[in-house]
Amino acid sequence: MIVTLRTLFISVSALLVCNMAGLAATDVSSPAESLQTEIEASQVEVEVIKKEMTAEQKRSIQNYNELIDQLQSTGGVYQVQLSEVLLSLGATYQSMELHKNAIDAFERSMHISRVNDGLYSLDQISILEKMIESNTKLKDWKNLNKNFHNLFWISKRHYGENNTELLDVIDRIGRWHLKAYEILPASESFSHLVDAENLYNKAVKIIETTNGQYDIRLINALYGIALTNYQIASRVSGAEDFDDIRMGFRNSDRRRALQQQRAREDLIMQSFAKGKKAMNRIIEIHTANPILPVDTQAIALTHLGDWYLLFNKRNSAATTYQQAYDLLDSEGFDQQKIDVLFGQPRTLPAIRLPIQNQIDIVEENPSYVVASFDVSASGSARNIQILESNPSDNISFQRRAKRSIASTKFRPRYENGKPVITTGVSLRYVFTE
Repeated sequence: MIVTLRTLFISVSALLVCNMAGLAATDVSSPAESLQTEIEASQVEVEVIKKEMTAEQKRSIQNYNELIDQLQSTGGVYQVQLSEVLLSLGATYQSMELHKNAIDAFERSMHISRVNDGLYSLDQISILEKMIESNTKLKDWKNLNKNFHNLFWISKRHYGENNTELLDVIDRIGRWHLKAYEILPASESFSHLVDAENLYNKAVKIIETTNGQYDIRLINALYGIALTNYQIASRVSGAEDFDDIRMGFRNSDRRRALQQQRAREDLIMQSFAKGKKAMNRIIEIHTANPILPVDTQAIALTHLGDWYLLFNKRNSAATTYQQAYDLLDSEGFDQQKIDVLFGQPRTLPAIRLPIQNQIDIVEENPSYVVASFDVSASGSARNIQILESNPSDNISFQRRAKRSIASTKFRPRYENGKPVITTGVSLRYVFTE
């Protein structure tokens, strides 16, 4: 099992359609900035090509550039058809992994589209999607963030502030902010958690306004609120420089509140309360929607138990886990299906978000450890041994890994309805920074 110690992403979309067997594989573990007002009329220059083009690719690029020249000579540099041709040229570069060239073409296509169709034209969305793809490949996080922001801005201006058409965009951008928190330096990343929480709160407001307080689409947004608040609490708890946390909040009143002596503890408890409220609402939605399977209600209860355990409320966690276990048992689920949730220790947080359209960022030669340890009946790691690590000769890294594992919470394994110790647990941990 691969566990990222900073942010975990898994699917809760299964809550709406899954059975217990289907969960086994997943439960383990501003306005847009204006483009330049003037653009060069010359052709998009080809970046240094690191791999040889095929003859067909060369012809394709040459044909696009000749067509661009022709359109510019007859209709000028803002000729409306240029936007479509440049988009196609950019897509060709993108298919060849020449992403800098692709971005150049997409940016010109975007500018021409705005000149002809206005700042809010939906035609820009297809261009932004392409730019986002190349930004991700280039690991250009600044421009990726800007283009996600532009995507939301255009969608909101076109559809309206509280239109359900925004929900998919909010979901994507919320997950980007959570990913940005994981991959960016600590001094830059905290504000992304605040942005993610604001977006998920926006999604809740839209759904409640249009479909009421018990719509099942609220479930993913509420899990998003819980996950962002766990990450906020975790970051605040471990932060050495609290000024970075303050700067993440743009609201001056809240920033002033953080200057109080008990700011750290207060913010952690605020995050706990928000997450708990979100979890309880998810359970209420299951109760109000009998169409949802019983096992998904048990999953919601289990996640509430996880939430309590993450904040060291062991008695509340044990009681809630027992409710989930008893619910499955009373509804006639066999032990094999109950074991999907309780058959082995689970690394927390186990709250996970939808995986469709997820930004896939694969690190080359990541730092990791393979560790063996015991998990107590209360969910703590004991007797930690490092079996393998990369880098293998870095003693300070291995010590850091042990400290991280020791601080990780686990949902304990259950046997005959009771939490028990589990020995010899072996997991692979990948560190993201």
